Amino acid sequence: MATAAGIGIFDRVVARAVPLAPGLIVRRLGAPYVGGMTLDEALGRVDDLKRDRLATTLDLLGESIEGDKAAADAADAYLATLDALATRALPLNISLKPSGLGSGLSWDVATQHIDRVVAGAEELGGFVRIDMEDSSTVDATLDLYRDLRSRGRKRVGIVLQSRLWRTIDDVLALAKLRPNVRLCKGIYLERPQIAMQDRDAIRASFSMLLRVLLKNGSYVAIATHDEQLIVDALATIQELGIGGDGYEFQSLLGVRSDLARLLARNHTVRIYVPYGSDSFAYSQRRLRENPQIAGYVARDTLRRVGRSVHLFK
Repeated sequence: MATAAGIGIFDRVVARAVPLAPGLIVRRLGAPYVGGMTLDEALGRVDDLKRDRLATTLDLLGESIEGDKAAADAADAYLATLDALATRALPLNISLKPSGLGSGLSWDVATQHIDRVVAGAEELGGFVRIDMEDSSTVDATLDLYRDLRSRGRKRVGIVLQSRLWRTIDDVLALAKLRPNVRLCKGIYLERPQIAMQDRDAIRASFSMLLRVLLKNGSYVAIATHDEQLIVDALATIQELGIGGDGYEFQSLLGVRSDLARLLARNHTVRIYVPYGSDSFAYSQRRLRENPQIAGYVARDTLRRVGRSVHLFK
């Protein structure tokens, strides 16, 4: 769920209307932001992005699964995804949520399956990003990451959220590991004691954390569509003399594609591509939980309709 900071009235109205919208409308609104219902559809989307010189990370949709078999099946699906990417010579990069591999059952279950996926990725020369969920999961997720690293797993990264007050302490505590970090603002609604509520404070935190991470030798995936933060990031990269092997920019599929392609002229840009049979639930959840994205989707849809009307005049 998104913070209220910096969200316009239009964005709020759109987000609140999402649960009332018919499924067909939500699917159509969400279609540009989902890689497809099936792996083959997602691979096709990844192939298209590769031709546009955009890197990708695939995420199999599905959260809060029930039962050990479902957790094992999810891990198998990720391994099949890695095999399919390797077969088609596509970027071997995936993102996964602990809840999608059994953390709701137990973190031991999630660790077992995530370790299996990371091992499979390493055999193929791929990379696994463990997504961060709400603040109640941060300690367990970072413990899982440390456990994987202590057992020699290197091709694995984490996500840190700039809106959480604790994140600077997490960055400093992880410094010796030089973690591969996706840095984002975070979308979860948290209490003021846990997360910043002011958008300028969240931005300032993002820029500060980026600087600290880069200085400590971490590879940073700069995950934002915020032009101000991108400009700040470019300035920091230049000031610190960070080479292209020390960072990348990341963007959600379908969001600010123009900006992604512009950045890709001189920088690595990776597009987050979610796919799977849970795409309707994902679209509904993301549009409802993130009013800024919901507003963007609505405005983009209206622009497309306007262009279509113009073409038929």
